[in-house]
Amino acid sequence: MFHKTKGIVLHTTKYSETSVIAKIYTEKLGLVTYMVKGVRSSKSASKAALLQPLTLLEMEVSHRENKQLQYIKEFRRDYVYRSIPFDTLKSTVAIFLLELISKAIREHEQNSEMFEFMYESLCVLDQSKTLNPDFHLLFLVHFTRHLGFVPHGNFSPQNQYFEMTEGVFIPQQSEINVMNRTESKLLYDLMLANPFADNPLNITRTERKQMMTNLVRYYQLHLENFSLRSPDILEEILG
Repeated sequence: MFHKTKGIVLHTTKYSETSVIAKIYTEKLGLVTYMVKGVRSSKSASKAALLQPLTLLEMEVSHRENKQLQYIKEFRRDYVYRSIPFDTLKSTVAIFLLELISKAIREHEQNSEMFEFMYESLCVLDQSKTLNPDFHLLFLVHFTRHLGFVPHGNFSPQNQYFEMTEGVFIPQQSEINVMNRTESKLLYDLMLANPFADNPLNITRTERKQMMTNLVRYYQLHLENFSLRSPDILEEILG
């Protein structure tokens, strides 16, 4: 059965002299692995370029239930990046998002709201005149809503500490997996903020770096065998 759907390329590997295997998160079918034939031939070099990670595609695909490998009939670029490939800061953030998305998405089922969030995030990153230094933190926090472990409750005088194992704000701080009062307030500010906002929060580089550490830990507590390589590079670039 053929479907028309948008997709975000996550990973591509060589399969043969002329074909590749591409893992793509699609709007209508979820996470799918596709065989793409003929794109590595000399006549199809431009097609191969469309399968670079994070390319946003419009596709017509063949999809059969219970098949691990599906096929793409036609595909074209749905959105052309104008700044990410040429901006060091933005491209570093994009690499971080790619690693995060690739390692965090475990389910293959359709989730159109998650697709729209990722798609819009990439477009906003590309279109922004000045990179918001909190962009990656906002993405990390708001992405949890689609992954199933969004932080619950409110920061308040009664609940000033965020307990990461249960994902809730609590009255007292304990020694394990609990953010301090300042970190918990910052998390709550990120929860309330527009994930696509241009204006950064009023925080220091040290606070930003610590929040990155806290959020990666939060992901690790809720996703088995989760780890990231890119945060250190991202923090170095963002300064």
